[in-house]
Amino acid sequence: GRGWRRVVASPIPTEIVELDSVKRLFDSTIVITCGGGGIPVLEQGLDLRGASAVIEKDLVSGLLADQTDADMLMILTNDEFVNIKYGTPEEVALKQITAEEARTHIANHEFGVNKMLPKIEASVNFVCRREERSAVITSIDKALDAYRGKTGTVITA
Repeated sequence: GRGWRRVVASPIPTEIVELDSVKRLFDSTIVITCGGGGIPVLEQGLDLRGASAVIEKDLVSGLLADQTDADMLMILTNDEFVNIKYGTPEEVALKQITAEEARTHIANHEFGVNKMLPKIEASVNFVCRREERSAVITSIDKALDAYRGKTGTVITA
């Protein structure tokens, strides 16, 4: 009923090509970058060429947060908390978990592959790259409360 769709790869991002420009802009403006659906590039000789793929927005956001030395990664979604056993009578909201606990949930396939899994993976990668970092996943309407530590799923190393 939705017509044809083209399926393309969503490679794991490894570098923010224009990171220096993004860092310079941080001092003078609000920077919006690394949106989902963007086109990844590959080096070909001295040029960058677009690839037939799309950027996974959560993973690239985590990479950007890491490469700009952020202390907190906040990923906004539709739900106030990350839930396991989602949509079942046993559904549980995760409020505070460690990276190791998150890895266990990942191994048990408790997150939707195209929904919550990339958010969890980006958060785990981010908090494990440097001590004293945290990641929070929550809804946009709860973002300020989550920043203040009052809600959301908080992931720590």
